[in-house]
Amino acid sequence: LLAVMTAQAQSIYASWRNIQPEVITAADESFTAAIDTYTFYEDGTYSQVTEHTMATEPAQTMALEISAVNEIKGTFTLNGNQITLTPDKNTYKSEVISISQNGRVTNNANLKAKAKRSINAEEVKSHLTQKKTVTVNVGNAVMEMKMGGKTYNFARFATMKKK
Repeated sequence: LLAVMTAQAQSIYASWRNIQPEVITAADESFTAAIDTYTFYEDGTYSQVTEHTMATEPAQTMALEISAVNEIKGTFTLNGNQITLTPDKNTYKSEVISISQNGRVTNNANLKAKAKRSINAEEVKSHLTQKKTVTVNVGNAVMEMKMGGKTYNFARFATMKKK
């Protein structure tokens, strides 16, 4: 068991990115596609970056498309195949990357402000700043994470050295 834990610990120190985005469809048929990247460092810290693409008004035509990103940092502990993530809510950052209306990028300040409010909503922040324990299985190039009754698959795209 100790050898498994040691191998799991050594192999977790990397950046891991979703293999397939999570797509959430709302009642109005708008949708959000989210891709998460977790980076685990040997000093017990981590960062989570979530890239969002939101399509609304109406979703079928993608008349309004918003690309945004948020990031949270914190600490983690590894116990066997269980990782406990303890985010530091003071590190939460978000940014609207681009807004397209009818297929054209726009700098509409009102739309940007509305999008910024959406990704900074307390519902979003509280979800990202909750302490959680997840189950992971780590291979050389793939990490499977079980969280909230769902299984997410991540691909390793960078191995981390000490900070």
